[in-house]
Amino acid sequence: MRKLLTAALTAPTPAFSGAVVIAAVNGEVAIRECVGTIARWSDDLGTDWPGQTASISTDTRFDLASLTKIATAATLLAALAEHGLNSRIRVAELLPELSSEMTAHHLLSHTAGWPAEWLDHDPGNDAWARFRSLPALNPPGEVYRYSCVSYVWAGLAIESLTGERLDVAMTRLLLAPLGMTQTGFNPAPHLLATTAATEFQPGRGLVHGVVHDETAWALGGIAGNAGLFGAATDVLLLAEALRTGHPSLVSRDEMTTDQLRFYPGLRNRPAYGQALGPRVADRQWMGALADTGAIGHTGFTGTSLVTQPGGIHSVVFLSNRVHVSRHTTDLSILRGHVADTVAKLKG
Repeated sequence: MRKLLTAALTAPTPAFSGAVVIAAVNGEVAIRECVGTIARWSDDLGTDWPGQTASISTDTRFDLASLTKIATAATLLAALAEHGLNSRIRVAELLPELSSEMTAHHLLSHTAGWPAEWLDHDPGNDAWARFRSLPALNPPGEVYRYSCVSYVWAGLAIESLTGERLDVAMTRLLLAPLGMTQTGFNPAPHLLATTAATEFQPGRGLVHGVVHDETAWALGGIAGNAGLFGAATDVLLLAEALRTGHPSLVSRDEMTTDQLRFYPGLRNRPAYGQALGPRVADRQWMGALADTGAIGHTGFTGTSLVTQPGGIHSVVFLSNRVHVSRHTTDLSILRGHVADTVAKLKG
């Protein structure tokens, strides 16, 4: 594993400034590899990073990007159960501006008809109002379209249900019960020295300790689609909870099995399965684990989680592949090699 990570780090075009892989077999950590530093460059011209360059460890916080969606799905399902409800609730009961036919199941399975992205990234005082005025593109249940917008709405549904801000509800219902003490939104300034930097963006400079995702950033850093920062040790706790079951995952079956089977007329059906939150058996990046029905998710910043519900393997790969630019590295092949290496481990 170390050879794989080192080769990516020292390539003519480095894949990241730092990365960590932590994997478990039957609940026991079997791989723990870290390479690189939290930052390497200060701008897109390749200027050396002038600040602290702490080495990557399994406690380094990374911008988890769309791994946030798994946590959002688990939190919404837990909040629904807390009120005696389930994923088939019509979300107009919680958010009256939404279609009367749209359910929480639609939101979490990317079948609600929302656009893939909200492209208005102006972080003004009216950002949430502008977001909430965005129209859906299709009726619920008609089209599969991977949608960050859908998960922002899922976060709003959590807030409506609980009466709490998303970060507070997620901590209470998921992060704290799983022991994920090194995971949260908008990291405190004192954590910057142990948080991996992400992309240099015109107008924002080097994004470091602030969410990279433009939508989540414009909405204040706390949103259902992205925004969580977390350490690999914490993310492994989430992977293991999905693998084995945990009381906080009240609808684990919906989070670990393909839910698109409930929409036989769905258009744009993907090659992989889609649970509520994770993908199922996505061979593009899960490697050999996909053949075992593994579930997981990737994050745009260079993160991924893969686990085998009912099986023995879990693997977390965190990196800052967008440091210092999103245009240089695609980690699909490396993610597959990481998963293949873990798949060979015996229990």
